[in-house]
Amino acid sequence: MSAYTNSIKFWESFQKVQEELKKCLSLKKYERLNELVEGLDEEVYSYTGAHFFVENLYDEYEMTFDTGPNKTTQYLCSLFSKTAPESIKKSWIINACLPPLSQKAIQAEVQIKDQSYTLADFHVFYKVVENTQTIACQLYCPAYQQIKNPENKKEMSMYLIELAIGQCAYEAYLSSVDFLDVPPEEDQSFCNLVDLFEKIMDIVEKNEWKEYNSPLEIYSVYQPIQDIGHDSLRKDMKYIFTTHPLLIEETIENKKDVLLDLSSKDGEYGFVYFSNMFHNKEDALFRQSLSKQLDDQISKLNAGKVIGGAIGKSYSYIVWIVYDKTNFIKALKSAKKQLNKSVELHYESFNDILD
Repeated sequence: MSAYTNSIKFWESFQKVQEELKKCLSLKKYERLNELVEGLDEEVYSYTGAHFFVENLYDEYEMTFDTGPNKTTQYLCSLFSKTAPESIKKSWIINACLPPLSQKAIQAEVQIKDQSYTLADFHVFYKVVENTQTIACQLYCPAYQQIKNPENKKEMSMYLIELAIGQCAYEAYLSSVDFLDVPPEEDQSFCNLVDLFEKIMDIVEKNEWKEYNSPLEIYSVYQPIQDIGHDSLRKDMKYIFTTHPLLIEETIENKKDVLLDLSSKDGEYGFVYFSNMFHNKEDALFRQSLSKQLDDQISKLNAGKVIGGAIGKSYSYIVWIVYDKTNFIKALKSAKKQLNKSVELHYESFNDILD
C-alpha cells in the first residue's frame, strides 16, 4: 500500500459511478447524488483527510477536494488530481483544493437564531498591509450581535471567507480574519463577501504581488536559531525554505504529529542530503538545480514531490513528500547514476531519525 496506489484505487471507485453522478447532477436527483458522493467522500477522507463534493456549475461537471489548511492533505489531493485518468480529466474540472465561489459557497447558508443568511448578507472591511503584501479582513453581519460567543463568530467568519475566496487566496493573501458586531466608525474599504475574491485579485494585480495557482506554491523561509558552529547532519542548517512550515517546526523540535498523519495515509516525509562541494554561494545554486532535476524525474512517476530544502554549513538538503517508497528509492538510485561521482546522495526518512 502507498499513497499513490490509494489514488489509483479511488479513481477506480469513481469510474464505477461517474456516469450515474453526471445523470444525477443533470436531472437534479440530489437524494441519490448524496448517497453516491457520501461513499466517495468517505474514501477520500480515509486516504487524504479531505472532504469531496461534485457539482455542475455553468453546465460543467466539477469535483472538489476540500482540503482545509492541512498541508499533508493538500499534497495528497494534489497527487489524486494528477493521477486521475485522462478520460476523467476530459469530462470533469478537478479542483485539488477549494476554489473561490464554488456552488457549495453560493448555496451556503448559516443559521443565526431564527434567520438564515447567505454569503450575500455579509460584508468585509479590509486593510491592505503593504509591507507583507497581505490583507487584514473583518467580516460584518448585523446578526453577529445575537451571537454571544466571540470564538464562534471568529470561526464562522474564517469559514465563510474561505468559502468565498477559496483555499489558495485565503492562505496566500490574508494576514488576519476577524469579525465585527457593528461597522467600524473610521472610514475603511469594504465590499460584499461574494465580491471579495475579485477585490483581492484586483489588489494583487495593482500592486504587482506574486500570484499563486495552489497553496502548495507558497514558500516560507527560516533561519534556525542555533549555534552556527554545528557542522553535523541537520544541526548545520543556516537557511530553510519550505511549503510545509509545521513539518519543519515539528522535526526541529523532534515532534512527530505531522509525520504520523502522513504515515497513517501510506506516505512519508524525508530528505535527500549531500556534502557541500563549494562552500560558497555556488552550493545554493547547485542544490537548486539538483532539486529541480530530481523533482522532474521523480514527480513524473508519482513517487514523490520536492516540498522544500535547506542550505547548511556542511550539507545541502532536499525535502520530500514520498508517495510511493519503493518507486521513490528506485528512481533516486537511477538519478544517482547520472550524477558526477563527486556528488553522493543519501536519503533519510524523518520517521527513522526521530525514532
